[in-house]
Amino acid sequence: MVWGEVIHPDSFTENNRKVADGIATKPSKDRFPVKIQVVRVANEGTRLEETTGGEDTSPQSTESDQGDDCFFCLYVQDLRARLQIVALEEKVKHLSATQDAIVRASGQSLVVVDETGRIASMSDGASTMFGFEHSDSLIGHHLNTIIQEGNGIFGSVDLSDGNQREVRGIRDDGGVLDMEIGVSSIQHTRDVAIMVKNNSQRETEELQRYRELQSNRGIVLGILDASFHALFVINEACMIQMVNTKSSEVFGWSKEEFIGRNINMIMTHDIASQHNQYVETYLKTGVKHMIGTQREVTAKRKDGSTFPCQLGLAEPHGQSGLICGFIRDLTAEKKAREEMKAEQQLLEKVLDASFDALFVINEKGIIEKVNKASTEAFGWKSEELMGHNINIIMPQHHAKLHDDYLEHYAATGVRKMIGKQREVEARRKDGTTFPCILGMAELQHNRRRLYVGFIKDVTIQRSLLVAEAEREASDSLLHNILPEHIARRLKDDPSHIADHYENTTVLFADIVGFTDKTSAMSPHDVVTMLNELFSRFDYLVGLYGLNKVKTIGDCYMVSSIPSDELEHDGCARVCRFALGLMTEVKSFNNTAPRHGHIDLRVGIAIGQVVAGVVGTKRFLFDMWGDCVNVASRMESHGLPGQIQVTKEVVDSAGSDFSFELRGTLNVKGKGVMDVFLLKSAKELKNRTRSVYNDYLGPHSAPRCRSHSTA
Repeated sequence: MVWGEVIHPDSFTENNRKVADGIATKPSKDRFPVKIQVVRVANEGTRLEETTGGEDTSPQSTESDQGDDCFFCLYVQDLRARLQIVALEEKVKHLSATQDAIVRASGQSLVVVDETGRIASMSDGASTMFGFEHSDSLIGHHLNTIIQEGNGIFGSVDLSDGNQREVRGIRDDGGVLDMEIGVSSIQHTRDVAIMVKNNSQRETEELQRYRELQSNRGIVLGILDASFHALFVINEACMIQMVNTKSSEVFGWSKEEFIGRNINMIMTHDIASQHNQYVETYLKTGVKHMIGTQREVTAKRKDGSTFPCQLGLAEPHGQSGLICGFIRDLTAEKKAREEMKAEQQLLEKVLDASFDALFVINEKGIIEKVNKASTEAFGWKSEELMGHNINIIMPQHHAKLHDDYLEHYAATGVRKMIGKQREVEARRKDGTTFPCILGMAELQHNRRRLYVGFIKDVTIQRSLLVAEAEREASDSLLHNILPEHIARRLKDDPSHIADHYENTTVLFADIVGFTDKTSAMSPHDVVTMLNELFSRFDYLVGLYGLNKVKTIGDCYMVSSIPSDELEHDGCARVCRFALGLMTEVKSFNNTAPRHGHIDLRVGIAIGQVVAGVVGTKRFLFDMWGDCVNVASRMESHGLPGQIQVTKEVVDSAGSDFSFELRGTLNVKGKGVMDVFLLKSAKELKNRTRSVYNDYLGPHSAPRCRSHSTA
């Protein structure tokens, strides 16, 4: 190659002047700057002289053409790298100035130090943080002027981008700051940029924020722990992140045992095998099968036992990947439902077992429930009654009144039938009617007003009442004729009744001169007089508990109750009755003077008698015996207005009575007997009623028998 092909001819001359540097060319004709040095060498290899750029070193100016042959050695230095370095140095100077301007203008707390640890630049925010008025006042000072561990930042801290650590800062006034610094190197330099953050203020703000979060978290946890239901929060891997206290109570695991474990720990095997797959599918596709819904499942406790529960799933707002599950134990609820169902079934059985018809109607009178007795009593099937108005079972003239009553009660609240019972007439499906007792009650059910009516068919009861009334009338008549214990015996055994009694007191009372007195009276007046007088006597019989044997004309026969129960005071009762007769006669004479003055003779004896019922019609309980004959003789041989008794009566009556000896009397069949007159008796403190003839009250007025002139 020739010289001109390597070194550009213009490299050595510029306006006919030699230059130091040249421009070299590559085979590709690219040019690049070079520095050249030319050395002339003799033939023998001796270096003759050295020429550098700036001198005339062109081949034309050498003396090789004038003398011996010589060689030129050309040294070429590529200047491209050197020129790049110069350019870079200029760029670094520009960047450094720019960096310093940026640091100073930065609103952040930024410090730049060189490789020796001295501050190269500082932002105004950093100088303010450290208490210096101007950022220039720290330029050139070592970093440990403002940071206690400044010397150690470069030796112990990784200078890669993002490296952070906590240090203590020193203010100009000597105060100490808790700071956090971020250290990183600056490219193309050996400087280090340090971002400084004051943690003292941050800690106060963060502490406040932390306390607020803790308070809110405490409130939330308190609310969750106060929940009556178990709560689980799981992540997208089905791992339990949070539980409440109720979860531990329900399932038996502690909170610590729950956290971090798969939720299928509380599931039965068949559910657990599907749950993870469902969550995975939901998180991938977003298709919700259970999220936002509730369903009944079976859960498992720590001890392996299972229980029914209701599961509700939800995805918390703004918490992607978390799922909340509320679990409500249905054990008690299901048990209550089963018990309620059993009670309902039992109630229906009880209602169906009732002998009375039951109807439940609403405010409009529409039938909502009936029992079995209703269908049997009225002839309709239950489905034929349900949904129809209750007036379907009422006669037409009652139906309209019933609807009006319901409307009136709903409007005014005035009760006429609610809470009461009354007898009404009901209608069967076949149109026949029957008497019944209706009882109505009001109840509230599910905020609805309902009425319950019990209906009792009283057809049989009515018949029984009629029969009972007839029986009572018959018994009353029988008791008026016979002593009660004899009447009972006669009803139980209507065969022959004849008894012997050892100690029975018998009394005869007769109106003195009755035949002569009544001969001038009309039959009506005679009957009226005897009815009024004997009604008074009947009252005394009931008052003293005696047995009225019979009346024969004007003769009134009474005895003590022929029974062992009252024989011990039967004589005293008869004596008081006799005194009462005299009192009633005096009262009768005063109140009924139209009949004229009436006197009685009374005779009393005590002894053995035979008593029994004679005949089959118009029963008569009669007495026979020596005692009856003696009592009759005592009356017939007595004195008007006096009560004549035997010595046995005086001995049996007791000390409460006062007797007067009349003398002796020759009694037919008995011979001479001592006889006495009963004068008075001590007043009774407690008057005793008869346990046999109690059809009259102890203080009721005498009742007169009805009579007719027909």
